[in-house]
Amino acid sequence: MKINKIACRCILACMFAFLMIQIYYLSESVLPLSEGKSWRNLACLFLIQSVCFAVCIFAVFAVWIAERMKKDRTSPFEALLLVTAEGKLKKEILLWDQQSFLVAGAKNGKDIFIETVHDPDSDRHLYGVCNLVGGSWYLEVLSQSRPIGIKRGPDNVIYRLREGNLYKLTAADVIYADTCKIIIKEKRLTNRID
Repeated sequence: MKINKIACRCILACMFAFLMIQIYYLSESVLPLSEGKSWRNLACLFLIQSVCFAVCIFAVFAVWIAERMKKDRTSPFEALLLVTAEGKLKKEILLWDQQSFLVAGAKNGKDIFIETVHDPDSDRHLYGVCNLVGGSWYLEVLSQSRPIGIKRGPDNVIYRLREGNLYKLTAADVIYADTCKIIIKEKRLTNRID
């Protein structure tokens, strides 16, 4: 993101420098020489300047749109931590390239799994599906037959989720499915100089 901001600023600085050079060239070279002559050179200069100006503006918007699309497809969380009832870390699921995942459980209700939407195990009970939409994760409960809940931030209350509703997930949320819990691991900000 920092690189794109620098690129946009460089494009704008180049556009400003180009306009200053054009104004100087126009006032010092073209206008004094154009007395009594055709305005063809002046019209060509304005045409070239307009095209360059439009290209610079288009480049700024293209960089901005590309950054926006990248942000919308990037998970704000680094991973999900699947923790058993005993408090042991069962699995860590990285979310960098994920667009959606399923929260599934064994038929006996003793184990929870995180699976991809494209390759679900038909032998498991589906609790819910999480989708990345506009840079935010949303959880939708698929069945009320087994309880699934969420603890929001510092609250010590676990709210039972209802089927068919969308719930926006934050980094402070903890998802509870039967005896397991899913903890959201937030992305760490790195202080690198690129």
